[in-house]
Amino acid sequence: MESHRDSLPEKRIVTIPNLLTALRFFMIPPILAALARGARLEAVAWMLASAATDFLDGLAARRLNQRSDLGRILDPLADKLTVLSVAGWLVFSDSYYFPVWGAAILAARELAVLLGGLLIIRGRKVVMESARPGKTSAFAVAVAVLLYVLEVQPWALLMLVAGLMLTAWSTWAYYKAFTLQLSRQC
Repeated sequence: MESHRDSLPEKRIVTIPNLLTALRFFMIPPILAALARGARLEAVAWMLASAATDFLDGLAARRLNQRSDLGRILDPLADKLTVLSVAGWLVFSDSYYFPVWGAAILAARELAVLLGGLLIIRGRKVVMESARPGKTSAFAVAVAVLLYVLEVQPWALLMLVAGLMLTAWSTWAYYKAFTLQLSRQC
């Protein structure tokens, strides 16, 4: 897990990757609207479009040297908000199914990582970059949510369990990184 300090490109706000990330926030309402109408394939198409912009924003950040602290915050926030919004919709909708326990675990973990990240930013003025364990678990959970939208059982449940196991692993990795950063504050 890397951290990044003050450098000119790190502080840029308006970049191609950040605009692509912002676009993902605007894709959440159409996803939820499609789910509300029972248009599963349309919802999946919006979710795949969101995933494509997620891939493209990372690619653009690396290729165009447009990495930024804002992007390091907004990118995972867009991922988490999309997944948690869809999972929440599935939990509370009569037309879909998603286990409440799965959504609760995901929400608790994201809240813990968010609070830990805010402590690091406040104390060290450092924005932690997403690490491989976090990206892997986010991908697995997103696939699980997609499978729940499509009602592909038992694969949706198996992928959710795998995603939650990866989430536990990534939570441990973030915990170690957070405690290391916090110890440097003292």
